[in-house]
Amino acid sequence: MSGSLLMFECALSERARTWLRLEELFVRTRTFAARKDSIDHRSALLGIFDIVDTAGRSDLKTDLLQELDRQRSLWSTQLDNPDVAREALAEFLADMDTVVHDMHGQIGRIGQHLRDSEWLQAVRQRTSSPGGACAFELPMLHSWLERGEYERRTTLKAWLDPLAPLEEAVLLVLRLLRESTPLADETAHHGNFHRSLANARSPLIARIEVETGHAVVPEVSANKYTVNLRFLEHGARFQSGGRAAVTTRNIPFRLALCAL
Repeated sequence: MSGSLLMFECALSERARTWLRLEELFVRTRTFAARKDSIDHRSALLGIFDIVDTAGRSDLKTDLLQELDRQRSLWSTQLDNPDVAREALAEFLADMDTVVHDMHGQIGRIGQHLRDSEWLQAVRQRTSSPGGACAFELPMLHSWLERGEYERRTTLKAWLDPLAPLEEAVLLVLRLLRESTPLADETAHHGNFHRSLANARSPLIARIEVETGHAVVPEVSANKYTVNLRFLEHGARFQSGGRAAVTTRNIPFRLALCAL
């Protein structure tokens, strides 16, 4: 392939969907928190609420820990493999141990420190309504936003730090998932592609890389037997608002069906 490339990641399971959502929310929230203006810090605060809401699934922590424990057991068996860089692997396993330790040290519900604040809970409840978190409705939020940049940054850090073990665990699991399968060249004939999953692990994420010049976006559906992919033309439809249609062109792309 040549030219500008665009990577799409499509979740093929509910737990992968949650991991990808959390990853994006953490990136977005930390980006806003690192800025200076109060409007960005307001967005960071709302991002923290989104993280807590997304992480509210009761089995999320258990699921992450079980997956990390399983991966550690698998990678530990490679320490005696002469073809493996032993020092690098040992360092990676030590990092994994740190992440697992930090997750075990996270007592209680994720985001409980935010639930314990009455005014933060008021802001969180108001944000569920369009335009609900306005200054005239939430004077405590208005007061906090009018404080100095350093104080706002310090407070945001105090709110984000207890969520760091969750962030580290999600990023590590996604890293393992993405690195599990290399991208391979494929072609979608007349915009359609089909892959049988017979005798294969069920993929959690489909990673699809395509040249931007093709002006297409992938649509993926999967079950335990097959993965079906089709490319939709968008072209000028971003401006016109017209419906996207399956392309009739042959689209070269790169695909990785990632599983753990």
